[in-house]
Order: sequence, then structure tokens, then C-alpha cells
Amino acid sequence: MKKSVEIVGQPIVSITEGIEFGNVKELLINHTNGTVAALVIDDGKWYLGAKLLPFASIAGIGEYAVTVNNSGDILTIADHPEFEKLFAAGVKIIGNKVLTKGGRIQGKINELIIDNTGKISVCEMEKADGEIVELPAESIVTFGKEVLIISDSNETVTIQPKTTEEVLVKPEPTIVPDEEIVAPQIEVPAVTVAVETKEKEQPVDDSAKKFDDKHRKFLLGKKAARRIETDNGMLIVEQGSEITEEVLQKAKLAGKFVELSMNIQ
Repeated sequence: MKKSVEIVGQPIVSITEGIEFGNVKELLINHTNGTVAALVIDDGKWYLGAKLLPFASIAGIGEYAVTVNNSGDILTIADHPEFEKLFAAGVKIIGNKVLTKGGRIQGKINELIIDNTGKISVCEMEKADGEIVELPAESIVTFGKEVLIISDSNETVTIQPKTTEEVLVKPEPTIVPDEEIVAPQIEVPAVTVAVETKEKEQPVDDSAKKFDDKHRKFLLGKKAARRIETDNGMLIVEQGSEITEEVLQKAKLAGKFVELSMNIQ
């Protein structure tokens, strides 16, 4: 397993020839299957076209270098035209926002962990509060150019006091056998159940409110990456303008809160 930071910048060395071909400039991502298709090489001659090392041709990734068997493993776009489509897609992953299928912003990706076959096995995500969590590849639905989509079941931001709630809910109201119930007592269980239901629902509401508050604080003071408008063309925030409470309120009322969250600097 290797992090991208342990690969990018490394020199590429031929084992049989004992020469360097340049350094790893970036990872070429295959967004359709969540793998690193190739390493892009910076050999100082970009004007001659990009040089590529297919991940399958790597002999080893060490602490100080990436090794290949010989110079024949270094290819160009002409040798592998299918790589041109991956270049055009421009998927980088690192820096992408993370969004659930249900539309909740989770954070942004700051690192990839790659196995020996080139498959992206884990993405490290930074949440709004700065906490770093790991997203296994199985939870990722789409590797997009700007946004990474994960399944709703892997949502990581909602933290509810479940254990406390369960303790509060566990006690059951005493049920009196039918033959012992007298008329004035019939309404008592109904009142008790109503009170307990409110107590049960309250922690959920509080948790949702805490999440919304935290997300609003994260957005406040950021800059809008582009102009956001309502469906009828009214301005919510101009590109480059600061996101204020007024902007957040307008976005929420216009149903543009998620769009605004996905377009901040």
C-alpha cells in the first residue's frame, strides 16, 4: 500500500540500464474503475509530448525511487491512445469535495492509498471540523472531476447520542391487565406515551441542528467559486464574494444550499 505523496516526485529508474527518466509528475486516474492507470513523467521535455509509465509496468515503488525493467516500459500517448481519454477527463480526486447520494457535503479528499495493483483502496477525507477519516473504495459510487460521490450508508458527519437515547427509551410503561383498568385510568398511558415520544425525537432534532450549525460555520467567510442564482435568475452571491449569513439564508430559501456548498474557494 502506498499513499500518492509517497509516489509523486519520485525519480523513475531503469534497473537494467541504470538511468533516470525523470520524476513522477502526477497520477493518471482511471475514474471508471477507481485505479491509477499510469504515472505521468516529467522529463523536462513536455514540448515533445507526455511520457507515461503504465502502472502494470512498474517493477517496484521504493522509498527513494520508482523502478522499471528498462526504457521500453516508458510510453507516449501515441503508444496508448486510450490514455488520452483519461487525460481529457481530468480526474485528480485529491482536493475533490465529497457528497453523499442524498446530497450531504461530507468534506474533501486530501490523500489516496493505492494497493500493489494500482487500485485505489482508500481515500482519506478531511471533514468540516478538521477530523480525518478513511473512505474505503467500496463506499465510493462515482469518481468525478470535481466531486466524489459516496453511498448514504457511509455518511460520516451525523453523530447522534444513541447510547443515551437508548437508555432513556428502554423503560416501558407499566401495562395494567384489562380487567384491572378503571375508566379514569384509561387516558394515563396515552399521555405518558406522548411525552416519551417527544423526548425520543428531541435528540435527533438537536443532532441535525448541530450538524447544520457546524456546516454553516464552515461556509461562513469562504468565497464563492462562481456566481449562484435562483431558478428565476435572481442573484444569491457573485463569484469571489464572501459567504455571509444573508447569503446562506438566500441559498437555503432558494433550494441552492448544496450548490453553494459545492462551489466555495
